[in-house]
Amino acid sequence: MLNQLPLILLFAIFAINLWYVFAIIYHLIRFGIGVNPKIMALFFFTISIISFLIVFLIFNLVDWQNVLNKLAEFINFLKTYIIL
Repeated sequence: MLNQLPLILLFAIFAINLWYVFAIIYHLIRFGIGVNPKIMALFFFTISIISFLIVFLIFNLVDWQNVLNKLAEFINFLKTYIIL
C-alpha cells in the first residue's frame, strides 16, 4: 500500500487541478461576452497544463521512501515526547 502512495497522491492532485481548471474555464467561456474571455480561458488552460507537467516532473523526482522514513521518525519522535 505504501509503495502506491505516490500514485494515489498524484491522482488526487490531478483530479483537484482538473476540477479547478474546468470550473474556471467553464465560467470564462459560458459567462464571458465576446472573444477576450475565450482567449483568456485558452491561455489559462495552456498555463495550467504546463504547470501541472512541471509539478508532475518534480513529483517524480522525490525519493518517497526517504520521505516515508522521515515521516516514521517524526511519528516516533511525537510518540516519545508527546503522548499520542
